Amino acid sequence: MRFLLINPFYPLVEMPSPPLGIGYLAATLERAGIEVRVLDMVVSGYSPKKLEQVLADFDPHIVGATSVTMTFMSAISAIEDAKRINPELVTAMGGAHVSFCAEETLRAHPGLDMVAMGEGEELILELCDAVAGKRSLASVAGLAYREGSEICVNAPRDGFLDVDTLPLPARHLTPLSRYRAIGTPISMTTSRGCPFQCIFCVGRKLVGAKIRYREAKSVVDEMEHLAALGFHQVNLADDLFTARKPHAYAVCDEIIARGLKLHWTSFANVMTVDVPLLSRMREAGCSTVSFGLESANQEILKTVKKGTKIHRILQAVEACIEAGVNPHGSFIVGLPGETPETIRESIAFSHKLKEMGAHTGFHMLAPFPGTAVRDESSKLKLKILTDDWDQYHANHAITETPWADRETQQAVAAEIDDAVGKMFWELVERLENGTATPEDHAHYASVERQAVYYDMMMGDVLETWGAWRTDSDVVDREQALSGIVQLVTRAIGKPSDEVRRAVEYGLDHDLLRYRSEAGVCRWQFADSEESLRVTEVVRTAPHGSLQQALEAPIAAE
Repeated sequence: MRFLLINPFYPLVEMPSPPLGIGYLAATLERAGIEVRVLDMVVSGYSPKKLEQVLADFDPHIVGATSVTMTFMSAISAIEDAKRINPELVTAMGGAHVSFCAEETLRAHPGLDMVAMGEGEELILELCDAVAGKRSLASVAGLAYREGSEICVNAPRDGFLDVDTLPLPARHLTPLSRYRAIGTPISMTTSRGCPFQCIFCVGRKLVGAKIRYREAKSVVDEMEHLAALGFHQVNLADDLFTARKPHAYAVCDEIIARGLKLHWTSFANVMTVDVPLLSRMREAGCSTVSFGLESANQEILKTVKKGTKIHRILQAVEACIEAGVNPHGSFIVGLPGETPETIRESIAFSHKLKEMGAHTGFHMLAPFPGTAVRDESSKLKLKILTDDWDQYHANHAITETPWADRETQQAVAAEIDDAVGKMFWELVERLENGTATPEDHAHYASVERQAVYYDMMMGDVLETWGAWRTDSDVVDREQALSGIVQLVTRAIGKPSDEVRRAVEYGLDHDLLRYRSEAGVCRWQFADSEESLRVTEVVRTAPHGSLQQALEAPIAAE
């Protein structure tokens, strides 16, 4: 059996990382002897034509996508494209969004055959058995599916997985060099589950209140593997890494015992950290701890069941500073009970935390399916303004309270955007007047490269234009660079000197590669052969010589 997994588009401003959930699903399928490929729409341009080529090349039996609320429309569009291209395909979707609105999703999207609800690793194997005729769909707990014109929703799965039995994510199927090129970290988990009951989050409902921990040795084995992949940072994506101190200490002690050197970050609740633990985390390589602070108003924190005290926030930030760990706190604007006064209270508190040495950020409330803020919105006096899932990215207001309308909340987002823009232009000014630090130069160069690489990825520039015929079998580095810089500059419209700097850096840091053989010079991102199978559109030199490519219509494919 062959299974195509789709990672839907995720905006660059959200700092995506190589897909972890899909990596676990792919590894589970591979371990069962099922052939898998991953189409990653985050770091590669998408079109129905590309999907058609992938389907023709791979000929899968099942096409599945994952999604959170913000990525749902991208995911369902790809699923419906697949169904139009080949109506015989079985299409499926899983993830946090559809797990809590499975029946309505199936009713609204006839191109989708089934929805996997909750944890997917065991479920996906049972789904494959059902598609292969080895069991009935009705026997697969946690599955919603079509039975003729009816929508059937099976009982939820009983209990949760033993996370120590899972294989390591199949990262070889993901185009990792593209993520390295745009400067994102790579993620992993040491546990699943969250004991807290925050009413704006689906984590507890999706993966359970009881935290399931991986053995420290297994965790650090994976960290050691990730350290060799060339990412600048590893994010521990656990809902709450510090929930059980013996686990956090065990992981840190194992890292230290091995002498493993890497930078990593984690999430924590301010009630679960202290100086000794944070100091051990710092010794083990932890650079930043992120806290969900949500609000500086104690009554709002009580309403959303955060279980946090304001004085404990201050203590946690002080502990981070003393331990040498960077504290980061995030606030949510628009929670039940929000008023102009509570917004100002949170902004003032964020300034106080910054003075202490913390970094802070603000997001708008997004009432995701499955959350109490959505299910109990009337009771909470919360008005939901739209069900356009594309708007659920938490960067602009889509809810109102009786005291804080959209415009009031949106002013906070505008202030944040202005502050970020001001910081960037201050950087540019320092570069121009000669007062920039080495760190300023490095940061600007990184931003410049990121923009070039991202345009190259999303425009499929190397796949479409990155190969040309040559007069000789071997092309030296300078000839190859000159050719690709001309082609990329023409395709993305950025200055040639920016493009050249980005390409040279990519070549020197194994983000980009070229080879010259059989009269063709061919460029590509430095991905594994497995991931290249679905990121490439063109495998030859479709436009002839370099000069012919430069003269070809830019819209040609």
